[in-house]
Amino acid sequence: MEQAKTTNSRLFVTSLVESRDELDEKYERCYMCLQNLISGLSEKEAHDALNNTVCKDIRNHEDISLGLLVTILTEPQNAARSYRDLTLITRDGLGFVLAHLTQLVLERYSRLLEKVKQQLLWLVREMIKNAVTGVDGLCWNLMRHMAGGDVSPKNVALAEALLDIYSDNRGWLDKFPFLLASVVYAYLRLIEDHNSAVLSQLRQKEVAFTVTLLREKFSDCLIIGRDLVRLLQNVARIPEFEQLWKDILTNPKSLCPNFTGVLQLLQSRTSRRFLQSRLTPDMEKKVVFLTSHVRFGMHKRYQDWFQKQVINTFLIGSNYCSFPCPSNV
Repeated sequence: MEQAKTTNSRLFVTSLVESRDELDEKYERCYMCLQNLISGLSEKEAHDALNNTVCKDIRNHEDISLGLLVTILTEPQNAARSYRDLTLITRDGLGFVLAHLTQLVLERYSRLLEKVKQQLLWLVREMIKNAVTGVDGLCWNLMRHMAGGDVSPKNVALAEALLDIYSDNRGWLDKFPFLLASVVYAYLRLIEDHNSAVLSQLRQKEVAFTVTLLREKFSDCLIIGRDLVRLLQNVARIPEFEQLWKDILTNPKSLCPNFTGVLQLLQSRTSRRFLQSRLTPDMEKKVVFLTSHVRFGMHKRYQDWFQKQVINTFLIGSNYCSFPCPSNV
């Protein structure tokens, strides 16, 4: 029997049983609207046509913005020109585009095509270069997809790509203390996983960058609280962190004039946002469902399902040891 054809999506992985949804159809419509507007025009003519269209009303502005966003994410060869056009026609500092990118990252990242994920990282890098307001929040949400205990090629590639972005844009990162502390929090956890010979080069980059942030911005990292002590204990045998521990214990003020020692960290509660940052959006959604919507007496059944669906057997030990005790919440 002849199978039905799969409806292809420019952005998402689709199948015979999971075809394009309403949001995907909207992106396709906006993309086609853009192509119909600028097809066959020179760069100057296309720019004039775009400006004239977005000036008419907010609906046109949103449609053209999304059309350009889809082009950036799906056509690497046209990404630079489309991003330039997007920055020229935006009326809200790319706020509308950032809102859609955040939605994609939080709700549909796992369904994005690999080439789209690569272009998303390229776009984040360009937005950082242009100091777009709000891109720090997008970076924070992207880091949530760097799952602890997962050394699959895709997870490792994301961790390395974001590390390179932060390293190349250190001056920008320094302007966002909470993001900087979250970067330290995330990579201290990932360093534990990247202990194989294959990942040694990446691990060394992570160690060097994290130690540099801790030494140069320790005052910003203090907001992590007592969980920072636990994370540093887990990597204490690495020479760079061993030396950092010596300074923490014997000369704390060399790191920060207001830092008095380990006790100060242990007395400081770790914000729930840091704990949230180590849950992928999908895992968080399922945890909220378990704690808010499952009736008393049914938890064991759902916990078994949660373990099988969300936490791979290989990851169970590493994830359990990463969750703090209830007194820390």
